[in-house]
Amino acid sequence: MKTILELSHIKARQYFLESQNYCNMQFPKYIDFKPVIEYVQNSVGNKELRDILKDPKRMPSDYENVNHKMLVKKDAQYSYRPIQLINPYLYYLLVKAMTNKSSWKEIKDRFAELKVPNIEVASIPKVKGDTDKSHMSASVSSWWENVEQRSLELALSYRYMFVTDITNCYCAIYTHTIAWALMGKEQAKEKRNKSGLLGNIIDNYMQGMQYGQTNGIPQGSTLSDFIAEIVLAYADKLLSERLNTNGISNYHIVRYRDDYRIFCNSKEDTERIAFFLQEVLAELNFQLNGKKTYLTEDVISDSIKPDKKAYISEGPIYRKTQKRIYSTMSNLQQEALFIYQFSKKHPNSGTLIKLLTTFAQRLNKKIAICGDYLVMISIFTEIALYSPKTYKVILSIISKLLSKIPSTDERERIVNNVYAKFQRFPNIGEIQIWIQRIAFNLPHPVTYTENICKIVNGETGVNLWNNDWVDEPYKVGCSKSRKNPARFLTK
Repeated sequence: MKTILELSHIKARQYFLESQNYCNMQFPKYIDFKPVIEYVQNSVGNKELRDILKDPKRMPSDYENVNHKMLVKKDAQYSYRPIQLINPYLYYLLVKAMTNKSSWKEIKDRFAELKVPNIEVASIPKVKGDTDKSHMSASVSSWWENVEQRSLELALSYRYMFVTDITNCYCAIYTHTIAWALMGKEQAKEKRNKSGLLGNIIDNYMQGMQYGQTNGIPQGSTLSDFIAEIVLAYADKLLSERLNTNGISNYHIVRYRDDYRIFCNSKEDTERIAFFLQEVLAELNFQLNGKKTYLTEDVISDSIKPDKKAYISEGPIYRKTQKRIYSTMSNLQQEALFIYQFSKKHPNSGTLIKLLTTFAQRLNKKIAICGDYLVMISIFTEIALYSPKTYKVILSIISKLLSKIPSTDERERIVNNVYAKFQRFPNIGEIQIWIQRIAFNLPHPVTYTENICKIVNGETGVNLWNNDWVDEPYKVGCSKSRKNPARFLTK
């Protein structure tokens, strides 16, 4: 499977400017940032940041809310992931800076220098192939092939597996370490104030997006994923050098972003590698996540995620042929109840999402005989409450079930009841976006606080990004028309 590092600088720029890479968070199809990116690209062209500033003495880092921020629930409790839609002007300018011919060569050469024989990296952004629906689906396939399957293979050669990851990786990245990764720490420190160096350019853009902050980079785009890979590749190189210095050579590491699987035949060496990994990461402002760290001798079993193992033992309830998907249950409501019970044991899991996706596919063909619609909606709403990653597919299922209810008043009552269930959670901008998908044609729509929803509703005077720092000529042509992409950029 081809990675972005195999692309030319021209193709790499096109890749990063695709809507699905600008924002790799899942949204309804009608929310498409392609027109916004194209508008900025056509408006700015070959200009540099200094050329589009409204006031040459004030940089984007002098302004708050330059990016649009959302908190996305990670679980049913109190854990949230901060997602940012990067300011389109800064996004385009940074992509342009990183993918000119010389910069892209520098990046590719540096990745080659940082490559370590004993460390496999499975998370360099992938380019979708002919059978992939999106770059995201290509990345999911990469996890299965290059992490899970590779771990099962390595069980033949190694006795121990040490599993860990970095706590809040993107929020912990110290922006100056981007320059360290591209130039080496000492050289980067000597040249930290020198303009025109790629590491310093990326560092300055990261600060410009975050009111001058040097801790953390925005999450939510493939560009941020790629920048994180630069820093993590540097950590790989430092770890390899530390291990060589201490005479440790019989090991193999598979890394997917900030997730590590360390394989070894000596328990003592495994523990030493874990120590040196923590030491290296601490120098880069990272910490290992103690809750997700463990050492195992059962490499085969622990290479497979718990939800997959559970489904293998408890199911499967679905069997596929070339033409059809069969169920071992007698009706769709039984399938829904099985999925509900599975979700209680394995919330937010990949297997749960696969089960829901398969159910949705079967629902398309069997909706006429699916039984009590309200019961089904109640079951799936409860699943979504405890598994935020399922919002998209569950609200798609609920939308199909609602379509079979003839009464508009009844549909509106159900939608309001579903929305009320989620009101107990604060920061529900993401769920508002998906609720809007099923409530859009109702006579009394839900009241939204999320600005994306307001823009979809055609409300005026709504800003996603603070563009007060951008000179007016680069924002001309804006109108109140819902079809004009510039409506996202100015009041």
